[in-house]
Amino acid sequence: MPPSQQSAAHKPTLLNWLIAGILGVVAAAAGLLLPRSLQPLAESAPLSAPLAPATEEQSSLEYAPPPLPDLPSPHAMFLRLGLGTIFVLILCVVTLWIGKRWIRPFASAPNANAQLRLLETLPLSGRCSVYLLQAGETKVLAGVDAAGIKALLPLPQEFAGALAELSVTTTEAA
Repeated sequence: MPPSQQSAAHKPTLLNWLIAGILGVVAAAAGLLLPRSLQPLAESAPLSAPLAPATEEQSSLEYAPPPLPDLPSPHAMFLRLGLGTIFVLILCVVTLWIGKRWIRPFASAPNANAQLRLLETLPLSGRCSVYLLQAGETKVLAGVDAAGIKALLPLPQEFAGALAELSVTTTEAA
């Protein structure tokens, strides 16, 4: 398939963006509404008691603070924390799974570079390595260091043929 057709086949469509937008809105709404839904319902109590008229015995500068509310139970707090954490982790896993399935068509296929394969790797000292590649029918030896490729040598088709050529040249020289 020519490169122009490949890029056209992998362009994101409006449907993909619509799905991503809907997922984002659902995640934001869940983040806003879920904590409120996990809170225990407060007992309906009057918001404020009617104030008693000031008497002569009571000075207008005296302040009586309202009583402290009861502390929430630790069990309920840890339950809300645990359920919220589990929900967020599940939401993360689902988002990653959907994202992987959504992005996969845009990634190159694993066999797209079938003409170039890595056969062997030999790490050397430091960040240097020697790679044996197969480009089509030709084997290539590549020397690489931290700065990039330093040597690229095509190898003969068969080792036995190269050894025979070497033995012929050495006998002719002698």
